[in-house]
Amino acid sequence: MPCNVAGSAIAQGKFVGRIDQLKKWNPTGVEALWLLLSGASNPPGEINVSDRRTRDIPEERSGSFLSGVISDLRNMEEAVATKLDNTLKNFYLTKSDAIREIQRFFNKCRDRELKPMLYYTGHGESGTGNWCFHDGTISIEEIVDLLPGGTYFPIIFSDACYSGHWANFCLNHCDNANGLNCLAACPEFSTAMDTKGEGGDLTLYMTGKKLRPDTEPIYSGGNRLKFPITDGYDSVFYLDLLMSYLNNTHNILICQSIHDGYFYGCFAPSNEYKPRPTIEGLVSFSEEDFMLPTANGYIISSLACDENLGFGVVLMHRHGLSQIIVNDVSGIREGYDAGYFITECAARDSKYYIVMTKDVNECDNEMQQKAVSERNWSEIREEVERGYEEGMVITGICYSPKLREYLLVMTESPAGQNYKWFDEGFPITPWLNNLHKEGFHPTIIFKDPADGKVLVVVTTDDNRSTFTAALHYKIKTEW
Repeated sequence: MPCNVAGSAIAQGKFVGRIDQLKKWNPTGVEALWLLLSGASNPPGEINVSDRRTRDIPEERSGSFLSGVISDLRNMEEAVATKLDNTLKNFYLTKSDAIREIQRFFNKCRDRELKPMLYYTGHGESGTGNWCFHDGTISIEEIVDLLPGGTYFPIIFSDACYSGHWANFCLNHCDNANGLNCLAACPEFSTAMDTKGEGGDLTLYMTGKKLRPDTEPIYSGGNRLKFPITDGYDSVFYLDLLMSYLNNTHNILICQSIHDGYFYGCFAPSNEYKPRPTIEGLVSFSEEDFMLPTANGYIISSLACDENLGFGVVLMHRHGLSQIIVNDVSGIREGYDAGYFITECAARDSKYYIVMTKDVNECDNEMQQKAVSERNWSEIREEVERGYEEGMVITGICYSPKLREYLLVMTESPAGQNYKWFDEGFPITPWLNNLHKEGFHPTIIFKDPADGKVLVVVTTDDNRSTFTAALHYKIKTEW
């Protein structure tokens, strides 16, 4: 499992997150003060939220939101008791009013040298986990910016969909155990759950009324490699995983690989795609679904295939002029002659799916490109070294189990490049982070069906400054 995302709260200790067990959990030795907030029942339509608490009322975003939030706030008030500073129960609360109240609360905690405990129940924005109010959202970065000097970092409790994003942020920005922390209702790719008539599962868990929530609480006190999500709660729909990193961000999917039911990929913003084109995801069991001509200007920007699950496809608007798909190596030359370049490749059984695109951003019409098939990695390595000598970099690789051969694609580029094979289970993130300091960014993460190893290719790219690696996520079928 990845080490750059927050781990299971329950795996970190049976008392983690429990208000009635604070001394045993011991998140802080400082006396605490609580502020309870509720989000808007019906945030603006442009904010992407799930149908949590609304699925019982078609076309109504507020739905049973009211009763769920009231239950949450009542349960929290009983549990917090005399440590409560204030409860904001306003289903039309504006962003500015929420910020003003949080600022007041932080100032009070600073003046009295108390530990801020900030709780929220409501909608979480897809892709960010941001808190949703009547006229906008609040991010965790904005909350941190509100802290006046000399204030203890808060512990944030977010009973909201996609709130794992906030726990991940805290994990990656927390220098010590007394720093910024977050208990989230669910992983970054998941919606929060409710128990009908009782409130949100995270709140019920925090208040000791439900020992096993229906989705895994996530806590920034440790990473998912050390504290993995419990079996049965650790899988995610492919599209939910994609959108948890693409929605409401500037990210594009840089690369992906799916093998034996596990996803490996990298998401990052790129100056080459600003403003970012519209992106759609597609899960397809049959090749016909994605081989049909794409409509409305959408082009395949990323393609992966699992022998059992099928194809995972990402479409990007205006990603090139036109596109063809070639099913064997012998057909590549005809595509080159017509002005197409290989932009994606995958294989299933004995058949290749080689996506060739015309006038794509990454390929100049004068660039040289080559595609070779070889039986083993030692032969591929020799081709890679020859390509490097010719001024080329690796831009694609896949493996056909039935043909028992690799297809390697290399494209002319002045960029620098490095690569490394990792044994299954070996932590990849530290190597990626070290190379990132030298200006390298992940461009290929390939799980090799032949031996289970993971090939990671990093390339210099002035258009990119950050990345998020999503490694070893178990994918659920969607049909």
